[in-house]
Amino acid sequence: MDSRKTYSYSAWSIWLCLLCSLPLAWLYSWHDADAVNMLDGDARYYYYYLQSTFIDPALANYDWLKQAAPVTHHPVGLNILWLPFFMLGHASAHLFHYPLNGLSLPYQASIALAGLTYGILGLVYLRKLLILADVSDKVTALVIPFIFLGTNLLHYTLHEAGMSHVYSFFLITAFMYYSCRFVKESRRSDLMLAALFFGLVLLVRLNNVFAVFTVFFWFSSRTECLHFFRGLIRNRAFYTSMAVLMLVLCIQPLVWLWKEEVLFANRYAPYGFYWTSPAFFKMLFGFNAGFFIYAPLCLLFLAGLAAFYKTNRFSFYSAALFVLLLFYFFSAYSAYTYYDGIGIRVLIDYYAVFAVFGAKLFSAFESNKAMLICLSAVSFALLAINLVYAYQSSHRIMLRSGMTYNQWKYIFLRTGSSYENCLGGSNDLLPFSKHPVPVSLSGDAIASGPFDFSKKEFGPSLMFSHLGFMSRRICMKLKIKRTEAFTNSSRDAWVCAVVEDQAGNRKGYQQFRLNETPSESCCSESEYSYTSTMEGDFNASDRLSVALWNPRKQPFFLNAFSATIYNYHY
Repeated sequence: MDSRKTYSYSAWSIWLCLLCSLPLAWLYSWHDADAVNMLDGDARYYYYYLQSTFIDPALANYDWLKQAAPVTHHPVGLNILWLPFFMLGHASAHLFHYPLNGLSLPYQASIALAGLTYGILGLVYLRKLLILADVSDKVTALVIPFIFLGTNLLHYTLHEAGMSHVYSFFLITAFMYYSCRFVKESRRSDLMLAALFFGLVLLVRLNNVFAVFTVFFWFSSRTECLHFFRGLIRNRAFYTSMAVLMLVLCIQPLVWLWKEEVLFANRYAPYGFYWTSPAFFKMLFGFNAGFFIYAPLCLLFLAGLAAFYKTNRFSFYSAALFVLLLFYFFSAYSAYTYYDGIGIRVLIDYYAVFAVFGAKLFSAFESNKAMLICLSAVSFALLAINLVYAYQSSHRIMLRSGMTYNQWKYIFLRTGSSYENCLGGSNDLLPFSKHPVPVSLSGDAIASGPFDFSKKEFGPSLMFSHLGFMSRRICMKLKIKRTEAFTNSSRDAWVCAVVEDQAGNRKGYQQFRLNETPSESCCSESEYSYTSTMEGDFNASDRLSVALWNPRKQPFFLNAFSATIYNYHY
């Protein structure tokens, strides 16, 4: 059978994804090229290896790195994938006289190109994987654009290409393809390539070790599985492939030894796992980055597990246990939202798994035209919602962390400029602690009656002259009640918290809007409960102040304002 002819629609669907990516990249990121920053947040730590090697070995111009010891705990894998694109950006910066700092426009464009290239390569391997899994051309052609354009994979390909997830999606999909083909055809080259890609998977994100368990999807029975592994351990190619895997993994400690003079660095040291109380429901259905809230298409595709059950019980149990393992592990992590408001981003790495489930779901209804049309219509609707989510996230309509149901409801499907930067409040996750954390400080700023902010920029504040403890992380729980003089009169009021040493040098700062959402009625009392964290090198003698700032001097009444402070030292 000639797959080039038989699977022509699915090949064109990849081209469709690429063509759609160009205007969407402009819409989400490049409409304002001066504001593009693909290397912010975690991306700058991943990028450190290239910067320190080719730009500034001493990193003399990067104060944010000089404060860390060791400099970066993030793995080196992305830099291997980025290297050819980085060199292209570096050459372009030379040619067009841009700053050679690793961050100017040519470098940003090179990282954006890398994200799109590996995203499309991931779709190429996904197509090959679905063909190998006997999915028809028509279904494959539907699933590919759904998984790319209909999930937050699109956002992390076009808007945050400096993060690891689109690259992990490519690597895990390629590993699944080669491991599946080895199970089916026993070709030595497939085993070697599977080992190579699995090594790169771990070099990018060690937590993605779970990808190895996808190999169990491809067996039809327990007997077939046992026979395969018995033959595998007697196969000389297996030990050669293990050597390939170890050689790839050795890159990381050698680079750490070169850059940081240590063989191992644990970047998750400040965090931990709540193994006996995972945030299972919150991770999946919570509005603070909930997986199925911000990637609802994956919930629909998960129903494809039922098709596994009907056709192959062993594959069903393997796939179901794999998904449960993923959900359990990531929900037990203390920072299970990964501080991102557009879904549980670490699950993007495994979207090939959800694509296989979706393909099986569509295949189950392929002979029923009416059901297939209904299923496609629902998928297109969810795809449209995802496009709006991506727009909201890239245009500062959606908060990147701490979203609540009220905020989600207020901005749902809203794209107008009036909704940009309209949300406030703070709903930070509590930091990790092995034991309950006692109250360290508390105070109440309203002693007698409401405070009238009319024509006043500042009002009551909470002042703690000494923290009384050393800390790397402070958590504040605030309770605030306010009454507006007219609708939205407190919209531009802010909650500000600052930690300073006794000389007045700022060591930590937090600021967020007082109102969770703009008010839509007047003039009843509203109560807010907020959680906010600050990280820094805080000493016992440092002072903390929490205040309300009303820059437009609009009229509203502050009825209650209290704070409780916790020390999450690590």
